[in-house]
Amino acid sequence: MKSDKKQTLFMIGIALLFFAGILLYVALSAPKVYKSADYKYTIESTTAAVSVSYPLDINKASVDELKTIEGLSEEIAVSIVSYRKEIGGYTDVSQIKNIKGVSDKVYYEIFPYLEV
Repeated sequence: MKSDKKQTLFMIGIALLFFAGILLYVALSAPKVYKSADYKYTIESTTAAVSVSYPLDINKASVDELKTIEGLSEEIAVSIVSYRKEIGGYTDVSQIKNIKGVSDKVYYEIFPYLEV
């Protein structure tokens, strides 16, 4: 009887070691995410290459330049430019929250890339 109990405990220990090994493998093989410190990107547009330095002045930025910001759709970029024409220019970056589709979540993702 004691032998069966020892054997069971031994097998549980082996199973726990195996499980710990799998967890360690998964944790160490996850992809690393790096953020660039110098916010300069170049993207290819359908018409020409657009070279962008951040932060962008939202009173001067084109739709193509705004589209380079991750998390900003073309529709919202067009709306930012249209709203700028409607109000005669932005006085504060937070004014883009008045645009349909720019929720607080979107705003907090993109505002570091924008300035007035």
